[in-house]
Formats: sequence, structure tokens, C-alpha cells
Amino acid sequence: MKIRKKLMILLLGIALVPLVAASVLDRVATRKLGHHLAGQTREILTEQAQYRLRRLVHDFGRILRRDQLLLESAVRIQAQAIELRLGRPAPPSPRVFLAADIDANTRVPEGLAPSARHAYYDSAGKRRLMPVSYEAQAYVLAPGVNATAVAEDMARLSTMPEIYREIHRKIPRLAHWQYAALASGVHMSYPAHGGYPEGYDPRERPWYRLAVARGGMAWLPPLGDITTRKVMLGVSMPVRHDGKVVGVAAVDVPTDSIFQDLELPAGWAEGSSALFVYPSGEGDAVPGSLAILSSRRYTGPATTLAEVPGLQVLQADDPEALAALRLDALAGRSGVRQMSCNGQPALWAYGAAAVGDPFPIVIVPEALVLAQALKAENYVLATTIQGLQITGVILLAVVGGVVAAAYFSSHSVTRPVNDLADAAKELGGGNYDARVEIRTGDELQALGETFNDIGPKLGEREQMKRSLQLAMEIQQHLLPARPPVLEGFDIAGRSLYCDETGGDYYDFIELVELGRGKLGIAVGDVTGHGIAAALLMASARALLRSHAGRHGVELGALFNELNRHLVRDTGDERFMTLFYGVLDARERALWWTSGGHDPPLWLRRPTGIIEELPNTGIPLGVIDEATYGQAGPLTLSPGEVVLIGTDGIWEARNARKEMFGKPRLRELLSASADRPAEEIHAAVVEAVRRFRGTQPQEDDITLVVIKVL
Repeated sequence: MKIRKKLMILLLGIALVPLVAASVLDRVATRKLGHHLAGQTREILTEQAQYRLRRLVHDFGRILRRDQLLLESAVRIQAQAIELRLGRPAPPSPRVFLAADIDANTRVPEGLAPSARHAYYDSAGKRRLMPVSYEAQAYVLAPGVNATAVAEDMARLSTMPEIYREIHRKIPRLAHWQYAALASGVHMSYPAHGGYPEGYDPRERPWYRLAVARGGMAWLPPLGDITTRKVMLGVSMPVRHDGKVVGVAAVDVPTDSIFQDLELPAGWAEGSSALFVYPSGEGDAVPGSLAILSSRRYTGPATTLAEVPGLQVLQADDPEALAALRLDALAGRSGVRQMSCNGQPALWAYGAAAVGDPFPIVIVPEALVLAQALKAENYVLATTIQGLQITGVILLAVVGGVVAAAYFSSHSVTRPVNDLADAAKELGGGNYDARVEIRTGDELQALGETFNDIGPKLGEREQMKRSLQLAMEIQQHLLPARPPVLEGFDIAGRSLYCDETGGDYYDFIELVELGRGKLGIAVGDVTGHGIAAALLMASARALLRSHAGRHGVELGALFNELNRHLVRDTGDERFMTLFYGVLDARERALWWTSGGHDPPLWLRRPTGIIEELPNTGIPLGVIDEATYGQAGPLTLSPGEVVLIGTDGIWEARNARKEMFGKPRLRELLSASADRPAEEIHAAVVEAVRRFRGTQPQEDDITLVVIKVL
């Protein structure tokens, strides 16, 4: 007789009371198991929600950084355009419009029309549209300025609207007001408009004074616009002529444009808020705090923006937790923290902050994030209770049916549940390949299928987390934070990666072992992109830095040793090209060796001839027995420029698949040789970007510019 039949006979012979007691115990055990499964499901879904929120803030932080760079580029273009025009004769028929004439409607530019984007509220609280013209700029003269004395400058700058229009076309959402002021008291603003108060002197405004005081790019805290009284963020920089500061160019950004690219997932909006903050320093009103630049509160499908003139300090229920969040962001780490907000548990997601730069914070009530997990938990418990209730009714109705149901359901229900519990324990222990096979055709099968989908997603998230953390560390630590200071030389360098991590590398090594005034300069290109290339770059950088001082100017021996290490570490899969030179400030001389790297360009003076510095060996990491020579010394004269780059510059392609090419690079070097190294670098990068157009960047771009002063 089979065990199943014996069990059935035994159950039939047991009295009703023990059977009911067993049923009660079974109900208790099943409910406990249901709570256990629901709790684990909640933890998994909560982790997924936190990862999604972290990814959202991380991506938004990159968008904000992009917008910041766009605005700084726009201000830089405005300042350069003004500098060029101040050095040129005035056009024959300048078009000059005064803001006072626009207010009086006596002489107005073409295209003047009310603008909803430039709306303001009058003293009675009524919303009005300010008339503006995108065809011209408006001039304002500070009190005491003689119009005749500054007429020549106003005429020279009358063609600036063509620059302003192009900038506005590129960044229409960001550029609200584009304006500038000269030290002579001339102020110009685009689009042209009136509404300036009597006695307005731009030289007394914070955007003017801060840029002059810093002598460079300056970001302003939120301030009320002088004409619309709308809260703005501003960026400004000095305008120079003949080496002197003669004015300031600036762009205003509406605070309500900052969060237009940040939309929370459905179901997270109610009660959530987004903040754009920057870390206060020793000179600020509340040092060591987070000042709010702009904020957005979500109130369901529609949103409202909370604008507050001036700076406010971010407050939290737990100041110590907020201080830890601030330190984490300043250390370059984004994350999600569980902190109380207005007495309610919430998730605070924050982006990573560069030194001195603002960063975003998104605050979402924990109840919203856990809504899906709570729903799943309630569903599991409700399904379990419903099954137990049906089982109880059958037990009370027919003892025999109860026995049969208990016998078969114990096999068809408890086994899948136990399988799920066992698999959940494996998943909790880090086995993301844990699976269950449930073929019951009911909710348990659906739960099993959902469980099977969770493991791979958690594994992918963990892998992505490790990869991104490694990539971030490589990006932060490999490349120089700033150009070196070397007497008699102006040096600039930067890498632009096409992926989150790249294979390009450049470095400035102070060779203190060789005495003062000696600097090692390296530019390399590792095959491929991504984390593997970044790791090889890190290895090469470590080897070069550890051996450069010991070998001195014996560069061939240095490369022989580097090559042996790279061959041993990389095998046949990867290699790199590398240019390394030693620059002597006292002798104004350059020694170099190049392992298969594209030859640097040397612009000679006074002839203007551009020559290439030849290679001295094959790429590193290819052949163990390879040997390398060295070249130099190359004596450099004042005004000469050495340009060291990677193939991402001349191999950049446009939509017609044409390459940028070295001839274009040579022409650009000749045309910009009289400019500072940083401007030469910027000119090359901008030229490649314009040539590429809408095509994505397919390779890393690295460029080092050395100019002899």
C-alpha cells in the first residue's frame, strides 16, 4: 500500500477535533510564511526603487553640468565678440536703440512685441507682458555718462545682436537675458527692452562687481531681475581690451528652467520636491551648510515652482544626517539616504558635486516609493488568506474532502511556497541565479515568475554599480586637475571622453628628482574604450609616474621598462601609444620619446612652418623585445607652439563621413598661434565639434598645448 493511501486512511480515522487543530496550526504557519515572503518582496522592490531614484538624480546632475558648461561657453563667446568689436572700426550705419526711447515709444527696433517669456507683475499684482525685440539690443547709459563720449563704443558694438541671436538659438531655454556693460557706463541688453529704473548704473550691480573682483567666470546667487523682478541665476565674466578689464558680459537664467528636464516617475510626484543647492564656504552667511539656489515642489500631475529671492539654507529634521549627505556629495559620491523630512520618513537622493559646484537633491516621501512594495505585500497576504479561508470552509463541510484537500494542497501549495522561501534565502545571500520552477497555473506561479525576474535585474544592478564606481574613481584620479605652472611656458590640457570612461590619457609630472624647472608631459591612447581601457590607462600612468624620476632624461630606457611591464600585464589583447617628453624651463628645450603615437605638431617662429616630432618606436605592450630611442633636445623659441593630441581630433567625422584631418588642424594652429594655450585648446575642440555637427563623438579627444612665452 502506498504511503499516500496509508496517510489518507490514517486521516480518516482521526477524530474531528485533532483535524481541526491541525488545520489551525496549518493556517498559522502559512500566514507566517506569507508575511516572510511579502517582507522579502518589499525589500527587493525597495532596493530597485532606490536604484532608480539614484540613477535619476545622477543623470539629472549630468544634465545640469552640461547646462552649466553651455552657459559658461555662451558668456565666453559674448565676451570674446565684444573684445573683437572694440578693436575694430565702427560699421558705417550703426543701429543704436536706447531703452529710454523704447519706453517712450519714440524710436523702437523692428520686431518689438509683447513676450510671454518676459512677463512680470506690476505694483498692483497684475501680470503684464514686456515688449521685447530679438532683432536688436537696447542701450542704457549710467548717470553722468555723456552720450557723445561713448557714441563710438556703442557704434562698434551695434553688431552684437547677431552673436546674441546665435547663442539664443543654441540655448533658448537657458538664455533669458544676454547683456554686457562697459567700464565707461554703457549697458546693452538682448533682446531689446525697456523698463530700467531711473539712475540704473550697471557697474554697481553684483554681476558686474563680482566678475571684476574675481577676474574670471563668476556664478551669482539668485537675484531679482531689475526689469521683471523675476528670480534669476546669473553667470558673468570680464571683457578685456589691450590686457585691461573694460567691461563685463553676462547671461541670466530663469530659476524655473533648471528643473524642466527632471520628471519623477508616475506615482512619486505627490508631496515630492527637487532642490538645486551649493555647499557654502567659510565666507558665506552660514558656512558648512547647503544653500538653495532653486527649488521645485511637485503637487500631482501639475507642478508649481517655489521661487525665493536670495539664498535660503536647506534644513532637515536631522542636521547630522544632512551634514553627512553634504560631505558625501562633496567627496564626489551620489547616493540615496533615508532621512526624515517635516516629520515624515523620506528618501533623499543627491548627485555628486564637483569642488565649489552646485548639485541636485530630490526628496521623495518613503510612502510613495514603497507604495508598489506595500501593494505587492498586501496582494501576497490577501492571496494566502483567501486560500486558507477556502480550505477552512471545505474542512468544516466535509471531513473527507478536507482530508483530501489537505493531502493534495500540501503537495501543490506548500512545496512551491517552500521553494520560493529557499530561493529567496539564496537570493538574499547574493546568489542572483536563484530560480524556482512552479507550474501551478495560479497566483503562486505568477509570484514565482516575478521572483525569477528579480534576480537577474539585481545582478545587473550590482555589476553596474561596481563598474560605475570604478569608472568614476578612474576619471577623478587619473587626469590632472589643473595645468602646471612652469616658468616661461603656457600649458593647457584636457581629455573629452566619448563614453563614461575612455582610453585616452595625459599627465603632467613634476620631475623634482632632476631639479627645478623640469616637467614631464605624457599623452597616450589605449586601444578601445570602457573600463578595461581605463584600467590599462591607470596601470600605464602608475608605471610612468613611478619610473619617470628615476630614469630622468634617459627616455629610451624608461620606455623599454614600461613596455616590458605592459606586455606582461596585458598579453596580446591591448596596447597603447604614448608620447612622453621632458621640458626644461631653464634651457627651453624638449627631449622626447614616442611609442607609436601620432607625431606632435611644432609651429616654428618666425617662419610659421609646422613640423612633426617623429616617433622613436612602436606602440607599448605589443612586443616584449621592442626597444625605444629618444629625440632631442629640441630648443624652443618664444612664440612657438607644440601641440600633442590623439586621433580622436583628426579622425572625427561629420555626417558625410569626412574626417577632420591634420591639414585642418595645421591651419587652425597657424591661425590661433598668437593666443594663449587655453584658447588654442578651446579653439581646436570647438572646431572639431562644429565640424562633427550632429554626429556623436565616436572617439576620445585629448589635447595638450605647450606655448613658449
